[in-house]
Parts: sequence; structure tokens; C-alpha cells
Amino acid sequence: MDTSRPHSHPPREIVSIADTCSAALQSMPRLEIWLKELGLPVDTALVPLMCLQAAFFTPWLPPETCYQMSRLTVWLMAVDNVLDAPDAPDAPDAPDAPDAADAADAADAPGAADSAGPDRTPTRVRAWHQVLAGRGSDSSDSSDDPMTRALAEIARDLHRDGRPELTAVWRKSMHQTLIGMQCEGETARTAAAGGGVPRLTDYLRHGAWTIGVEQQVTALWALMDEPGLPRRLPVLLGALREAATAIRLLNDLRGHQREQSEGKTDALAIGLTEQEAYQRAEAALESCRRALAPLTAAGYGSAVALERVALWHARMYHRFDPVRPGRAATSSLPGGPGSAAHARHTPFVPQPREAPAMSIEQEVLDVIASGGQCDNAKLAELFDRLEPVDTDLLLGTWQGGGFEHTSENAALLTKMRWYGKRFVDADHVEPLLCRDEDGTVFSYEEMGLATLHEVIYRGKQSTAMVYDQLPIIDHFRRLTDNVLLCVMDKKESPTDFFFHLTRVPASLPQPSSDDK
Repeated sequence: MDTSRPHSHPPREIVSIADTCSAALQSMPRLEIWLKELGLPVDTALVPLMCLQAAFFTPWLPPETCYQMSRLTVWLMAVDNVLDAPDAPDAPDAPDAPDAADAADAADAPGAADSAGPDRTPTRVRAWHQVLAGRGSDSSDSSDDPMTRALAEIARDLHRDGRPELTAVWRKSMHQTLIGMQCEGETARTAAAGGGVPRLTDYLRHGAWTIGVEQQVTALWALMDEPGLPRRLPVLLGALREAATAIRLLNDLRGHQREQSEGKTDALAIGLTEQEAYQRAEAALESCRRALAPLTAAGYGSAVALERVALWHARMYHRFDPVRPGRAATSSLPGGPGSAAHARHTPFVPQPREAPAMSIEQEVLDVIASGGQCDNAKLAELFDRLEPVDTDLLLGTWQGGGFEHTSENAALLTKMRWYGKRFVDADHVEPLLCRDEDGTVFSYEEMGLATLHEVIYRGKQSTAMVYDQLPIIDHFRRLTDNVLLCVMDKKESPTDFFFHLTRVPASLPQPSSDDK
């Protein structure tokens, strides 16, 4: 395999099966040695499967990526085995979407202490949160817990080779995995004691965290040098959540009888029929595919990798239960083709087909994701169709960009190295976040700040941003909850200037508010 190939996009030519197998074969002996030396609770018979799947995900990346991803997958399987133990602890209180510090603090909070007597699991879980938060990394290497040492090695290598703003997204997904697995354990114990089952929405939220798809994909993103990838995160993360939910449902379908015997709760135990679970999974996979279609068509490796991860797992669960890999499936997946419960089946990624026709909304989202250009007439037509926004939606930091690069406004923003906007509250808006020569983002305030007001514009009332010192009002319309189509209304300007804003996820490093 050509390890010097740029990582920005997958190669346009077909990557051969030999290349994929080569990366897997190089990783297998290393992974088996690593697994045995640490003594992780995972059957070494799974090593070939872990390496083959990692090589399949991104065959255009170097073989070292395959090894790194294989280690991560093995660790996720190991932690599932550890926290499935009958005496595993209840979940510590933690926020739904913790950042690194929050999750580590939650692990240190009362209730997360060693309340299980001789059982060491609470201590281990706390140590894993701390490793992910970047705390105690020196002591992690010498820990007597092989799981902690393994995680420290994985996190250290990803930090070394990955992009900081994307490794932060991976770390957050790993915190969520631990929280979700502990919640699943608590649910199983509650059910065993005669308590009720969780709501389906709560189960699927935690189940999507714990199936491992989000952790694999966010790690792959961190290891890519794809330009502009963070700007595409709102679309990518939405598609990733759909994929993870679908794979959770397919996992439940394939392993339902086994999990019943182990006293676990799954979507079927909560009340979904096999057909309903299968149809929900299909719908989520199709939703993921449609969201990714503009990005995969443009050749973005981040989207192609996500689609291949979803494809691998979907096909795997159609064939066997990876927890019992020696027992190959001879029957159809419950609810799937050939089963009594199946009414209709459209296989995920059947044969190559054209991407679905894009709406104007999808076209503009694709332009935003790719950094391309779009004419004002189309933008004006779309702007008038879109829904207005309120102040609560705007709060936070947004990264901006234009749809053309030749106008006076576009040239000025380029000269200023404009980054985006930050909405603190209705009375405090930093409209001109810019980058200095080192790339650090700061609030440029020589042209003043801004406030938010309700304004009627082009027949709709919406929250708008009014500059304190300039005769300019910025109007916003909602493309998605995380992407806005915007227009600058500048006094005495002959034409409107359209631009876009994409929310910066809270898990990413926030721009400095220090003035330069």
C-alpha cells in the first residue's frame, strides 16, 4: 500500500483487496502480541476480524492507522466485557454530553467512589475517565490495571498523530461510551430486581454510544488531514448518530436471544417487534446515506469512512453475532429478508446507484461543506423559504464563510481573516471573530460589538444582529439547527451579501476572547 498517499480524500481508483488484506496482515501479529501482553479480556480469535474491519474502513490510509483502530476496537470490546460483569457499579451522575473535565469530575463525585467494597470497577472507571481527560497520564503507564494502561497508550498515540480539535470529539465520545455502558448495567440490574424498563428513546441514546461506531469514526476523523473537516462536523455528526442508532438496532436483532439469557435489556425487550426494529434500522441507515451523499460524491474521506464503517457493521450483523464469532449465522436476521416478520427490505448500499436528487437546501449545504460558490438568485430564493431563528438557537460560537470571493465585502472579510461570530446573549455579540498571524481566533472589536433584536425582513420576523457602530444588520434563516443562511443588509449597499454560519461544537476548543 502506498503510505505516502495524501489523506485528504480516498483515492479515486479502486483500492485492491490485496491492499486491504496487506494492512490487516501487518496489524494482526502486532495486535495479538499487544492483547496478550496486556492480558485484556478479549478472545484472541477475534484479532483477524478486528484488523480486517479496520483495514476496510479506510484502505487509503497507512497500515499504522489500521493497527491504531484495531487496538481501539479491542479496547471497546474489553470494556464491554468488564462492565457487563454482575458486580459492575451503577453509573455515576454525569451530564448527557460531558466534556473531558466534566466527565472526569463526575467520576470523582460522590456516588462514583469505591462503594462496591472489594470490587475495583468504580476505581477503574474513574481512572479511564481521567485518562481521557488528560489527567494522570504519567501514572497510567505504570497502573496495575491493563485496561488503564491500554487506554493511556491509545489516547497518547491518537493525541500524537491526530488533530487536536478532532481528538477532542473522540475523547467526548469515549466518555459517553463509559457513561452509557454503566447506565446499561444499571438498567439490567433494575430489570432483574423487578423494576421497569427504560424508555426507548433513552435506551437508543445510550445504546448508540455503546455500540462503538461513534468511537471508531471519530478516531478515524482525527487521523485524517482532510482540509476543512471541522466545518463539516454538523452534517457528519448527524449522519454518525443515525448510523450508530441503526447498528445498535441490528445488534439487538442478531443477539437478542443471547442477551435475554444474560439478563440484558434491548430494543426488543422494551417492546419493539422484530419487523419494527429492522425497519427503524433501515430508515436510519438510509437517512445517514442521504445526509452523506453530497460529501461522498465530492470525495471527502470523512464521509466515505463513515459510510464504510456503517456498511461493515450492517453486513456483519446480517451474517453473525461478533460476540460469538464461531457460530456463523445460517438464518436470516430477525425482521430481515427471508424472515416471517419481514414485510419489505431495501438492502443498505445494495448495488452502486446514483446519489438521490438534491433539493436546493442540500445543494447549498454541499456548497458550504465544500467551500464552493453559489449565485445570489438561488440563495435569495432559498432564504425566503427558510424559517426564522430565535435568540436561543443563535447562542454560542459559529464559524462563517461566504458564497463568493470577489465583492468588496468578501475581500474585506478575507483581509481581516474573519473566522465567524460569537453570540453570548442578546446584549453581547462579538460579530467579528478573526484569526491573527498565528491562527489564534480573537474578537476584533475596533468596529464595535453588536446586539440581537427582533426585525421584520423580507416579510418574516426573526432575530437579527445589529452592529453597535456600523449601519449593518445581519439577518439569519435556519438551514439546520447547526447551519444558518445569512445576509448582510448594509445601508446604501446596492446588493445583499450572503454568507453562512456553522455552529462550532461545544466539544471543540473555543476561540479566545482576549483582544489583540
